[in-house]
Amino acid sequence: MVHPYSIGLSYGWSDDALNEEGHNLLNQLANLLGIEDSMREMFEMEHMETMPAISQGIGAGVSALRSYIQDLESWFPDEGEQHARHLGRSALDVGLTRSGWKEAYAWMEGVGLGRAFAEGAWMEKEVARDCDLPEFFNHPKKLLGL
Repeated sequence: MVHPYSIGLSYGWSDDALNEEGHNLLNQLANLLGIEDSMREMFEMEHMETMPAISQGIGAGVSALRSYIQDLESWFPDEGEQHARHLGRSALDVGLTRSGWKEAYAWMEGVGLGRAFAEGAWMEKEVARDCDLPEFFNHPKKLLGL
């Protein structure tokens, strides 16, 4: 599963090194997404396993990581639930599979939007249909076949 925190790790460690600013930005990202320490540790350990034993980097991925977080901060706190409901409703409209639902719900739950996603799919609420989903939701869209 491609988790938004894993994407942040990839940006931050893009040259196989992380500097202090990168570390602080990853803390900020974890707080924004509401990731528990145990989950964060799991993502970081998975990422570390892909890295070389010796690094020559200097933490050059900081600017990409900063840009990624700034983009999330511009909409996630206020519009994240609205987008999650829209995604849930869109998935229901085209037809949900059991595996698609389980995987997408797990992903959405991992970023704190599971309830809103479920509301969009199963509640009788009207959801704005003209909503353009940010790239952040590309992975669950793929899981749902959208």
